[in-house]
Amino acid sequence: MRDEEYEADQIAAYGATEQPAVAARMTPHLRLTQLGAVAAGLSVVTAVAALFTFPRFTSADTGQGWAVVALISGLLMLGICIVQLAAWRQAMAWWRGRREAGPVTLAPVSWWCHVGSYLVALLALWACIAGSALAGWSATAATLLAATLALVLAGQVLGGVQYVRPDGPPGTLPSHMRRLLARERARQAAAAAIVERDTPRNPPTA
Repeated sequence: MRDEEYEADQIAAYGATEQPAVAARMTPHLRLTQLGAVAAGLSVVTAVAALFTFPRFTSADTGQGWAVVALISGLLMLGICIVQLAAWRQAMAWWRGRREAGPVTLAPVSWWCHVGSYLVALLALWACIAGSALAGWSATAATLLAATLALVLAGQVLGGVQYVRPDGPPGTLPSHMRRLLARERARQAAAAAIVERDTPRNPPTA
């Protein structure tokens, strides 16, 4: 994003904790995480429905366990999305100046959750396909398992992978300004030290 795309009121004053430009730019990511949590929650509902409607042809195992695995996958994805949402809320409160510290605790957890979301998605994929095949592709449970898979993947794409970056996205203006100001302060301090070193001392007067 180019610097001229930021409005004047989006640039925080020097020394202020607010980072309005970062908050504005990351708001869509927070909304995606919210949608992901909703999708993951719906996947739990459809997985429960699939479990209860799974056909039982005999007393032997008919593959209902795969519906249980699909339910566990939905619950795991919902938990990941909730962690991501909590981390994003902390980060947004910090960027808006409502918190004194960033999400230093949840940020690493957020990153690992985004990694784990891929494993959960693969587990859901395997469980829903296997369960649908054993239930019969035309069965109600198979349809519900397909919906569960779609919702788990939606939760993963929209929320699970949206890990928090405490310093904001690369290239945001406040971060760039802080780096420039730090370099400028270091340059001025070095110049002042040189001037002080080269300035002759006035001899004491009698």
